[in-house]
Amino acid sequence: MKLQTPQLYLIFTTLANPWYVNVSVQALTSNAKESPQILNTNICSTAQGRTSKCEVELDVPASCVKTDATSDCPIVFFFHGAGGTNDWFAKTSGVHEANMIGVYPQGENGWNTGPKDSNVCQWDDFSCTEDPDEGAFIAAIIKELRDELGANGNIYLNGNSNGAALSMRIASNAGADLPIRGVITKVTQLLASPPRSGPGVLNYNQPEAGGPKVSVLNLMGTEDKVIPYEGGSSSVFGQDENFQLMAALESMAMWALHNDCSEDAPEITTGVVYSNSEDANGEATFYSYQGCPEGVIVEHYALHGAGHTFGQKAALDGVEIDYAMAFEFINRLEGTDLPVVPSPVASPGGGGDDNSACEDDPEWHGKFNADHTCDYVAESPSSRCNWENTDGVKASKACKVACDECDTGGRDPVTTSSPTASPIENLYCEDDPLWHGKMNAEHDCDFVALDPLVRCNWVSSDGFKAMDACEKACGEDCLL
Repeated sequence: MKLQTPQLYLIFTTLANPWYVNVSVQALTSNAKESPQILNTNICSTAQGRTSKCEVELDVPASCVKTDATSDCPIVFFFHGAGGTNDWFAKTSGVHEANMIGVYPQGENGWNTGPKDSNVCQWDDFSCTEDPDEGAFIAAIIKELRDELGANGNIYLNGNSNGAALSMRIASNAGADLPIRGVITKVTQLLASPPRSGPGVLNYNQPEAGGPKVSVLNLMGTEDKVIPYEGGSSSVFGQDENFQLMAALESMAMWALHNDCSEDAPEITTGVVYSNSEDANGEATFYSYQGCPEGVIVEHYALHGAGHTFGQKAALDGVEIDYAMAFEFINRLEGTDLPVVPSPVASPGGGGDDNSACEDDPEWHGKFNADHTCDYVAESPSSRCNWENTDGVKASKACKVACDECDTGGRDPVTTSSPTASPIENLYCEDDPLWHGKMNAEHDCDFVALDPLVRCNWVSSDGFKAMDACEKACGEDCLL
């Protein structure tokens, strides 16, 4: 059952699709679980590009309404994917148990974050008045919550797929109209291009330098065929090559940079248990970006083998992604809970003292060549122990014998660094002969070396940066 928020309406029957127009100040009221309210329908009637499908559900636990009919509870927007609906969030979100306010908008056949068959205008017609202006729509909802209802809590966005793309878009335009504190996004990353798309002014696809800081928790499957983990084009853009996705880690690096986090590589924890109703033995890698300002969190999970969906009851280290993990992330930002620490990678041999587990991992190899095993690392440990595999695990951690790491002990998170991060005496570096930029096969490491200041930031079609693959071209400390 859906309840109207307390208010007075006038009905204009002369309209083709009558809209209810609010003419009074509203007050925040609670509703029973699974019986959301319908937020002021005037938002839909005045929003650009909206049809009779438009609806915004408001889910307010009794615990979130103070005696003066205001609230400081966190406000969480839940965005459905392309072709989805908002019908299920009231039953599945768990906001009543989490003591948070839920907002469940309905999109127009999804969200206008890229080319759509239903759009009237071209994607670069920013003055278009016919197509949905998503930034203005979300801003209007927030204004209603703040100014009319007295819901003053921090704003968070939770989205899946197309809903995650909207979350990334809204977060990129954070500011006075969109005061976003944090986003939880599944199976999508930032767009690399174009810089803007769709109607209005709140339509930028990457965060603005110097803009408000936004915390980000992002989860992606490494085998996603719809939204590739390594970025590039996607079928969801209808073969429009103007729309290109960043690689997942490139997207996270941009958020870390935007949020003034450390320029060092993220801390990486392998062996996080990824489970769902069909498989309890999956694995994920956790990336935690360090040195962020107080109150800012930037984190990423790579779910190995996962596609565009994670499976029913998907969880990481026993914490369900929908939506316990989202609430834990929000609680950390709200200062009401401790950080969730993923399980570190298990020591080979399982248990015992550190020396009992001292062996080379027979499965490990460098990310650029399957022949770059621990035995290969042992031939030149001074340079090769800094190499890493596709999961971000360094040879120094996996090849303990080859790298003479048997007596170091400890279980510190695995960290990666660029070739220039820490000078090493007598460091001889190699360029990967197979690497080339994603735009041109002739843009190999030799080409990068001609202008390393610019080209060392280029990436391959697999999302690997030249600065990682072209150590000789990009490494200032290499002995050439």
